[in-house]
Amino acid sequence: MKLPAILMTAMLVLTVFTATAQTIAIEPKKTSFTLAEAQAYAMENNLNVENARLDYESARQLIWENTAMGLPQVSADVGYTNNLQLMTTLIPAEFMGGEPGTYVPVKFGTQHNGSASIIANQMLFNGPWIAALQAAGTYKDLMNRTLQKSEADIKESVAQSYYAILLAEAGRDAFARNLETMNARLDETRAMYETGFLEETDVDQLQIAVSNIENEYIAARQMVDVSYRFLVYHMGYGLDSNIVITETLPEIIAGLTRDLIEQEFNVNKHYDYRIVDTQEKLAAINVKRFKAEYLPALSAYLSHQQMAMRNDFNFFAAQGDWYPATMLGFNLSIPVFSSGMRKARIGQAKIDLEKTQNTKRDLVNALELQIKQARIDFRTAYQKYLNEKNNIELAQKIFDRTSIKYQSGMVSSLELTIATEQLTGAQTGIIQAMVELLNTKLALDKALGNL
Repeated sequence: MKLPAILMTAMLVLTVFTATAQTIAIEPKKTSFTLAEAQAYAMENNLNVENARLDYESARQLIWENTAMGLPQVSADVGYTNNLQLMTTLIPAEFMGGEPGTYVPVKFGTQHNGSASIIANQMLFNGPWIAALQAAGTYKDLMNRTLQKSEADIKESVAQSYYAILLAEAGRDAFARNLETMNARLDETRAMYETGFLEETDVDQLQIAVSNIENEYIAARQMVDVSYRFLVYHMGYGLDSNIVITETLPEIIAGLTRDLIEQEFNVNKHYDYRIVDTQEKLAAINVKRFKAEYLPALSAYLSHQQMAMRNDFNFFAAQGDWYPATMLGFNLSIPVFSSGMRKARIGQAKIDLEKTQNTKRDLVNALELQIKQARIDFRTAYQKYLNEKNNIELAQKIFDRTSIKYQSGMVSSLELTIATEQLTGAQTGIIQAMVELLNTKLALDKALGNL
C-alpha cells in the first residue's frame, strides 16, 4: 500500500525539479545593453581581465608559499634494506686467540633491516626570508593594481566600441534618409524629363548623387556590423552573438558636463602611477633582501627514528624489537666570504631601484602633460561639436529651401546635388564631432583615474 504513494511522491519531486531546471535553462540571455551594463558585463567575462584576476589570485598563493617556508616543515621516511650478501670484514685473529699476523673473516649485521623516521625542521631566523615575505605582500598589491588597470583599459575599449557603433548607426540612418529623399527627387526628375520639362543631364546628375549616397549607405551598414563584432569581443560575449545597444549619441551627449575640465588631478589615483609606485617598493625590498644575505641564518631540527634488524622478514611480528634514536639540533649558517658576489647583487638591486625611481619621476611629469593635453582636447572637441551642430542646422535649411525651389523649377539639379552633398557632409561632421567629444571625454576620465 505504501509503494504507490512513494512512487507518486518521487514523480512529483522529479516533475518539480524538471520544471525548475527547464525554467533555469530557458532563461533568456541578456541581449540589450547600456554603456554601463556593457562595461559591467566585460568586467566579468573579458578574458584579459580574467587573466589579470588569476594573476592576483596567484600572488595571494605566493604569499602563503613564502610564509610557509618559515613555518615548521615535517617529513617522514620509511626504509627497507635486504642484504642479499652481508659484507665481510677482516679482523686480526689474535683478538680471538688466534695466531698473530693472521686475519679472520667476519660478517656483521642482519639480512633484513628496516627503519622509520620523522623529522621536523623550524626556521628560527633568516633575513632573506623576512624580506621575501615583505616582497610577496607587495607583489600582491602590484597584481591588484594591474587588475585595476586591466579593468580600466577594458572599460575604455568597450566605451570606444560602443561609440563606434553609435557613429556607424547614426551615419547609416542619415544616409538612409538622404537616399530616400534623393530617390524621390530622382523619380520626380525622371517624370519631368519624360514630359519634356527637364533635360537628361538633370536626371544623370541626380543619378550620380543617388549612387554616391547609396555607396555611403552600404559602407555604413557594413561598419555597423563590424563595430558590433568589436563590442562583443571586448565584452567577452561571443563573436557570433547578437546584441542591441540602448543608448543614443544625443542621450549620452546630454549627460556631459564641463565639470570634468575643472576636476583636480590626483596622481595617486592614476593606475600607471600606482603600479610604478608599487614597483619602486619591490625594488627597495629587493635591496634589503640582498643585504640580509650578510646575516647568519639559524634553524632547528628534531628527528626521531625507529630501527629494526632481522634475519627473517618479520618486522610486523609482536616479539620483534625496534630501537629508537632521537636527536635535537640547531644549525647556524654564517656567511663568511663570497668573492664579492653578494656585493654585486646589492649593487645591481640599487641600480634597479634608482631606475624605477627615475621612471616614477618621469611618469609624474608625463601624466601632468597628459592631463593638460586631455583638457585641451576636450575643450576643442566640445567647441567643434557646437560648430558642427550649427552647421547641420544651416545645411538642413539650405537643403530644404533648395529642394522646394527645385520642385518649383527655380534651381537646377546641380544646385540640388550641391545642397545634398553639403547636408551629407554636415551630417557626417556632427556625428564625428559627437563621437570625438565622447572619446576625448573618455581619455580625460582615464587620465584623471576615473575609470
